[in-house]
Amino acid sequence: MTGPVVVICARAPPQIGGTGTVMYELLRHFPKESVVLISRAQRKGISKDDRVLNVRTFEIGKVSSFVYVAVYRLVLLPLLVLEMARSLKRVPTKPGSVLVVHPDLDFLLAGIFVSKLMSLPLFVYLHDCIVENATRAFEKTAASIAQRFVFGHAKKVYAMSVPMERYYRDQNLKTEALPHGVDASLIRQVEQRRCQGKPKVGIAGVVYETNGSAIKDLVEAKKASGDSFQICLATSRQSLSFLRRLGIADALDEVHTFPSHSATLDFLFSCDILFVPMSFESPVYKDLLTIFPTKVTDYWLAQRPILVYGPKEYAFVSLAERDGYAKVVSSRGSEGLVRAVEESCGDIAQRVALVRGSRKMIEQHDGTVLAHRLMADLGIPEEA
Repeated sequence: MTGPVVVICARAPPQIGGTGTVMYELLRHFPKESVVLISRAQRKGISKDDRVLNVRTFEIGKVSSFVYVAVYRLVLLPLLVLEMARSLKRVPTKPGSVLVVHPDLDFLLAGIFVSKLMSLPLFVYLHDCIVENATRAFEKTAASIAQRFVFGHAKKVYAMSVPMERYYRDQNLKTEALPHGVDASLIRQVEQRRCQGKPKVGIAGVVYETNGSAIKDLVEAKKASGDSFQICLATSRQSLSFLRRLGIADALDEVHTFPSHSATLDFLFSCDILFVPMSFESPVYKDLLTIFPTKVTDYWLAQRPILVYGPKEYAFVSLAERDGYAKVVSSRGSEGLVRAVEESCGDIAQRVALVRGSRKMIEQHDGTVLAHRLMADLGIPEEA
């Protein structure tokens, strides 16, 4: 390796969300001087976490960060490429490679251009599928172009889940699974017990189009049960307006916007059941077939029984049940959810078994091992 790896990742630490969580767990193991991080500048008031990377970081795209219509982001793509190139001129050592993290199409395309302009080896890490994550015709066209280049020219393409890897391999597109890592030192030690009083069903993470309807279903189940359980949410500040648009903000018993990861784990630990909402109706249905909801890594660490709500054709849903760390409700409706909450609270043997399953998953997703594997591919020595 002749210089640092340029990591181009629109949603990076300390931003709250799945991509920030995954990249923090990987990059925190990298030697400080081995990484230059380029991320999107965020508006004031956007929630941030306490997980901050000690690497050189450039926040760019200040104009496009205010524009949330995808067509404008693509129109502004030349400016994004120019801003990335200008930022990298300030790095004293020429970079050795480029690692682009998707699901942000404009950053994926810009990263491709930067790797070509600087004649650097390209690596791509897919947290979502490329074409399948696009919803509009012009996005799909741009995504198709990006996908052809990625699989035709990238030195290596990583998929964040094994189902995503298989999905691409079925299309003769070579990928390598690089799953979500977990910091096993954060695991909570808990004596399993039946729920005390009204059970607390906890949810952590950003609320948006692909999980909002499932949370709404849980609210309806709560009403159908005669308010026999509580719904508690730890989320970002920007999710609150979306909850209000859904008309369910006032139906939640607790809503927290925590600024720290440890506080989020404390919140999850205080709950009786942890809920994973998966959409039964989504414009990116094909993408949901292969994704992994990154909130689940914190659920594992909290050592509480997990309840997954979503159709079994989603690989995550069927694998969560197979791997024994979650109770699954795969039919939509209040009746199944109410019954699942009651069973998850009253059956102590089931609670113990589910938590044991979470511990096994933590062992299988050691973040240190995964980070060192990526470092080896990028030519980064473990000792700076």
